[in-house]
Amino acid sequence: MQVYKVFLKILRSKIGIAIMYIGIFIGIGMASANSSKEQVDFTESKAGIVINDMDNTEASKSLCEYLSESNKVSYGDPSDRDKLDGVYYNPSRYYLTINEGFSDALTKGETEGILTHSAQNGSYYETLVDSKIDLYLTTASAYIAGGSTADEAFASAKKALSKKTDVEMISEQGSEYAETVSPFFQFIPYIFLGVFLFALCPVIIAMTEKEIKNRTFSSAMSPKRFLFQTALGSAVFMVLVFIFVCIFVPIVMCGCKPSREMFLAIINALAFTVVCASLVLLISNLISDEKLVNLVGNIVALGMSFLCGVFVPMQYLGDSVKKIAVFLPAYWYEILNCAIGGTGGQVYSESLFIKCISIQLAFAAAFVLATFAVLKAKENKTGVKAKANA
Repeated sequence: MQVYKVFLKILRSKIGIAIMYIGIFIGIGMASANSSKEQVDFTESKAGIVINDMDNTEASKSLCEYLSESNKVSYGDPSDRDKLDGVYYNPSRYYLTINEGFSDALTKGETEGILTHSAQNGSYYETLVDSKIDLYLTTASAYIAGGSTADEAFASAKKALSKKTDVEMISEQGSEYAETVSPFFQFIPYIFLGVFLFALCPVIIAMTEKEIKNRTFSSAMSPKRFLFQTALGSAVFMVLVFIFVCIFVPIVMCGCKPSREMFLAIINALAFTVVCASLVLLISNLISDEKLVNLVGNIVALGMSFLCGVFVPMQYLGDSVKKIAVFLPAYWYEILNCAIGGTGGQVYSESLFIKCISIQLAFAAAFVLATFAVLKAKENKTGVKAKANA
């Protein structure tokens, strides 16, 4: 098992990369899991409004009462300097002056110059309060135009606009798996691609370097034993990473009880591990320079993750992106992961499970066949060179 031992020694120098990616995985996964557990409540934004009512009529009082129902209202006549300081240091501060003649002008259907205000220009709170005031004035004017008296119009406008709508934030997460484990499994494609490509590809490239390979085969080591021990070292590493990420982290670190959903997710992750193994095999034979591994690895890992719903939830991907993503194995992994957790609008079924697993394994088979084609092309190229030299 000499080749196996050498493989592990070289792999040991790359173990830091694996630890880094797994650490990223645990950090992102736990943050996502914790955020999914939090109850999200809707709270209406409130502005701090300082009102100077110079009209002091039923209409102006009705406006003040309406604004006080959804904002923090106080009364006074601050100086221009106080307004400037208040607006500068507090974007939620809004100074409103109800000019004299407000009620009479509104009764006649006039709204020009009846109010003045000071607020941070273009701020969210300025837009919020302006929209509330405009809504009140428009509603009151509509009642007056309909034949109501001024007092009736103001009272009706206040009553109509005081109706509240109950807002409830509904989360699509429900089961224990969806709340605690599903966020971890969502990021597995990026983690597995990063760990396996950046850790295994350089080792395999180093082991199959022409000079080292020739020295190995000049000894009693046969090509079959060399290939077997190299594959054994890769398999041991991938199995250890798989067990830690897909079993140890969910059960031990998340404290999630084993369930049918977790079992299905583990099978899904196992299928993607096979995809990663075949992809490592292909890239290791396509690239002869270890320095190119980082470039190719980042393109594959990041590109597939962004397109297939790893970083951005599947339901937020555009149709054009999904049309491209269907040609990538991580897309089918994420489709099944969403279906298992009941997220992203996906519904689980046995036919979907078989379909997604089969497509991932088909991608793995395609990568293996492509590797054989690359090896065959290299062999033919070497044969041609040998004949030319002869």
